[in-house]
Amino acid sequence: MATAGEAYEFGLLGPPSGRHDGRELDLGSPLQRAVLVRLLLGDGRRCGLDQLVDALWEDPPGNAVRSVHTYVYRIRLSLGEERSRLETTQRGYRLDVPEQAVDALRFERLVRDGEELRAAGRTGPALRAFDAALALWSGEPLSGVPGPYAQRHRRRLTELRLNARVAQLECAGELGEHARVATELLSLIADHPLREDLYALRMRALYRAGRTAEALAVYAAARETMVAELGIDPGPELRELQARILGGAGPDAAGQPAGESPAATADRSGAVRGEEAPAGVRPQQLPPAPGDFVGRERLRERLGLALRPGGEAVAFAVLSGIGGVGKTALALRVAHGIRADYPDGQLYVDLRGDGGSPADPADVLVDFLLALGMPAARIPATPTARAGAYRTLTADRRILVVLDNASDTAQVTPLLPGTPGNAALITTRHRSLVPPGATRFEVPVPDQREAVAMLGRFTGDAEIAADPELALELVHACGQLPLALRIIGARTAARPGRGLGAQLLRLRAEEHQLDELRAGGMSVEATFQVGYRALAPDRARAMRLCALLDAADFPVAVAAVLLDRPEQETEEQLEHLVEAGLLEPHSADRYRFHDLVRAFAARRADREDPVADREAALVRLTMFLHATLLQAMNATEQAGSLSTHLFSVPLTGLRFDDAGQARAWLLAEHTLLVSVFSRVLRDVPDASRIVAAALSVIAASGLFAGPAHQRELERLADQAVAAAEPGDDPAWQAQTRHIRAWLAFIRGDLAAAETDLRAAIRRENAVDDPVPFFMSTRLLSVVLADQGRTAEAVAFFAESEAVAGSEDDPDSPACFHREVGRLFTALSSDRAEVNISAAQHVYEVSDRLRKEAAER
Repeated sequence: MATAGEAYEFGLLGPPSGRHDGRELDLGSPLQRAVLVRLLLGDGRRCGLDQLVDALWEDPPGNAVRSVHTYVYRIRLSLGEERSRLETTQRGYRLDVPEQAVDALRFERLVRDGEELRAAGRTGPALRAFDAALALWSGEPLSGVPGPYAQRHRRRLTELRLNARVAQLECAGELGEHARVATELLSLIADHPLREDLYALRMRALYRAGRTAEALAVYAAARETMVAELGIDPGPELRELQARILGGAGPDAAGQPAGESPAATADRSGAVRGEEAPAGVRPQQLPPAPGDFVGRERLRERLGLALRPGGEAVAFAVLSGIGGVGKTALALRVAHGIRADYPDGQLYVDLRGDGGSPADPADVLVDFLLALGMPAARIPATPTARAGAYRTLTADRRILVVLDNASDTAQVTPLLPGTPGNAALITTRHRSLVPPGATRFEVPVPDQREAVAMLGRFTGDAEIAADPELALELVHACGQLPLALRIIGARTAARPGRGLGAQLLRLRAEEHQLDELRAGGMSVEATFQVGYRALAPDRARAMRLCALLDAADFPVAVAAVLLDRPEQETEEQLEHLVEAGLLEPHSADRYRFHDLVRAFAARRADREDPVADREAALVRLTMFLHATLLQAMNATEQAGSLSTHLFSVPLTGLRFDDAGQARAWLLAEHTLLVSVFSRVLRDVPDASRIVAAALSVIAASGLFAGPAHQRELERLADQAVAAAEPGDDPAWQAQTRHIRAWLAFIRGDLAAAETDLRAAIRRENAVDDPVPFFMSTRLLSVVLADQGRTAEAVAFFAESEAVAGSEDDPDSPACFHREVGRLFTALSSDRAEVNISAAQHVYEVSDRLRKEAAER
């Protein structure tokens, strides 16, 4: 008894139609039909909302989502009482009807059945499966259905129909129905006059039907068409077939008795002799291994163990890593090293998986079958049958298959041998490409020692021995990437007089770095460009914007601000970049670029993104970092009313539970803060005030993890002063001078601190704000006192006291000064490298000066 779902019938192999319990369904407008088609052909009859929009329009209108919702509602109405079968899922919709209710899906299932039966030598049942599949057709598939999805599947289904027709006629010919085959091929050849396989099939049918002259006339007609349309003669299969017929050998190399066919014999015997492994055929397709290969000893050892023949399964290993890291060189070195373990041969193919036109596994199977000795005329027409023949020919043999540069699991699966004793070694940029049972090995950039050894092999050891330190610098400038090192070697060989020093100088010029890393047919930029072109536009944008960061690594939260997208969506984009081998995971929620990949992405950003977009992203991030610094300040119990006197931004930033969390964040993101602020001061002058405000908070926090961090902040302060000076904003100029003076005071450079403080005070006199004036005059009084200039110190102290106000007044300069001192101590108190006594010293000297002033 049929279930409710089975009572549905949807026809797509002609004008779309639908029936339920014999009742015709109203499928609605063309666009509504396009939605239904996308649902019916989706995996599990399931489809996301974005996929539905993309199915209907190349360039979706503004009301696309609303329109899709309307079409879905109308489809539900057409289902009548069973409208609940069109379910709303978390990300789209699912139409609850079985596969057999859709004629296009039944067609594909019957074709697969036919291919499998034919591969097993059961030609009669295979023919019946193809007959049933083709009987489902009633015209042009998806007729009248608009949209890019329908157009693609219309072409795909039409091609599948043609392949099924060819397979059907091949089966019929193998069963001796030669006259039928010859007749039916007339219309097929008329519709597809450039398909050589159709001419070959008709020639065989006519010859086996005893019509030799007509068979040769088919060749003449084929040659005339090819020359007229393409300007070339027929291919080798047709030429060889003609020669065999002319020589009386028949359409197959061994000839065939009249009225007898290979398939008919196979049907009786249960075996297909044509798919037996030809004796003595041992393909040797491995390209030569690089003669200058060096290093990777541990990885080579592990790969050799993973690819050892034996056991109960095929040995599979996958090498993944970024472009240019040396995956292919390593694979070939290992493959040549284990050739003796696979005496029946080695197959190799470049699958072109890192670009926009990956190799079709069905085409690769043709090459593999030819290499294994199968005659071209015996190669099956369909991908499934070819895969079956391939596994048959590799069964009970020991063959190594190297699949280089693969794109995904679907591409490699038909190319994997199926029986133990064989092995497959796959290289890819895609981390998720791991077929069941395979072991994945990540190929990292080599360490410094190994990278220097590689450079020595490429340039000559004498160059390295002459200046080891220079070699180290050059390796670092190349990001230790083997492709870059090999290019340096090639350039050195081409220009021996230039030397490694000149190469290093040219690499250090950032704008020319990638231009220097190309030689002959090798190019670091071109290697990255292949993977970049394959990215969806939003992922390419994410890559470009994240490259605006010069930091070693970055968290998801920062990337989300740059992209102006939610964190979850941003993380998905970053994971896609990791999968493509263009970004590396660094920890649970952090990522990093290889230096040269970042340089490539930054160049793409310069060329593809408007300056305004790049600047807007940097300004967003600067405001976010400043807002987070304010949150770090507020996380201390001593924060008090500081925020009322500091520059605010319309962002929240990250929040912290306590001073410990804030301190940990400041230390972890110091490099990121410095790199972003330096970039903004250099490239986005209009945002320099935000940077100055953020520097004020950092300086007030006192968290400088040793002299190196402080020197970086001092360089930022120099940039900030230089950015402020040309303008006409005395408050901004005074603020940057005061920051630099405070950093100089902590370092003990009292003269520099005094110079900047006097310049700040002159500008603050022109500003109606007592807080900065108080802070500068108070600090200058301490600086002067430390130099023994007590009288001057007391005078400036008196000026600060005149505007100080009460410490109990949260709006007063005195209260602000007290809170800054407490904040400095709270955030830096557990860092032994920091001179945390600076704030205390200011208070102690201030107390002494207060007494001096009172006595005078």
